[in-house]
Amino acid sequence: DPHRWLAETKWLCEEVKERESKEKKLRCYLLQSREQLKHFTQMKETEHQSLFKQIKKQEKLLEDLHREKR
Repeated sequence: DPHRWLAETKWLCEEVKERESKEKKLRCYLLQSREQLKHFTQMKETEHQSLFKQIKKQEKLLEDLHREKR
C-alpha cells in the first residue's frame, strides 16, 4: 500500500530528525560539561598552588623565628 509506505516513511523521517536533535543537544551539553569541569579543575589547581605558597611562606617564617630564638 503506497499510502501506508509514505506514512511510515514520513514517520521514520520525523523519528530520525527528533533523534538527531536530541543527539545535538546532548553533544552540546557534553561540551559545556567538559568546559565546566576543565574550568573547575583549573580553579582548584590554582587554589592548591596558592595554598602551597602560603604554607611555604609560613614555614619560612617559622624557620626564621626559630633561628631568632637561638
